[in-house]
Amino acid sequence: MQLTSEQRRKKILWEIKDLLTGAAFPLMLQLVFSASVILFSDTDESALAAVILCFGELLVGAAYFICGRQNGVTAYRRTVQNEKKRAIGASELKAVLRTGEYALYKGFLIGFISCVPYIIFQFIECLAHNSFCAFLLKYAFGWAAYPFNLIGRSAGELSPWLNFIWVIFPVCVHALAYFLGGRKEAARQEIVAQAQESREKNRK
Repeated sequence: MQLTSEQRRKKILWEIKDLLTGAAFPLMLQLVFSASVILFSDTDESALAAVILCFGELLVGAAYFICGRQNGVTAYRRTVQNEKKRAIGASELKAVLRTGEYALYKGFLIGFISCVPYIIFQFIECLAHNSFCAFLLKYAFGWAAYPFNLIGRSAGELSPWLNFIWVIFPVCVHALAYFLGGRKEAARQEIVAQAQESREKNRK
């Protein structure tokens, strides 16, 4: 299907909106857990700090897993719904443009987008240390700012650039959960289709 420039513009805007919507809740949860749990790992007791940090990271991982799975389920469900609309010749533009449909790369992209605020402030902090970014990294993005700081207590001060490695964690967790959510919904849709087919055979 050849899209007009207006249709391409709308598709891009709708896709961006869909990605941002999917990333909003994981971002909110990472901020909550950083400010309410991981923050307490800022203690002189290294063992206690490690326990609190691990617990906080598990909570962040669990939050991303739950959000990722739901995003995968929602996207796959929308894919099925749009396919049905296209099959009957519906003219709904979002269905025609396949907006918001399931694609594995979106699992990685949504997770990455949720980390963009952290990436921005960490990048600024690496280039020019300042109290504002240091405050935000400590109170809002402790899930990524604390791990290597804690390791640095015994191994010596580590480069702040290493903190970017921690972005891999939520991105991969979200992508895995997105994939599993899509598979879960695909299995459910197959059961529904089989049940409908069985009912139609019984009517005949």
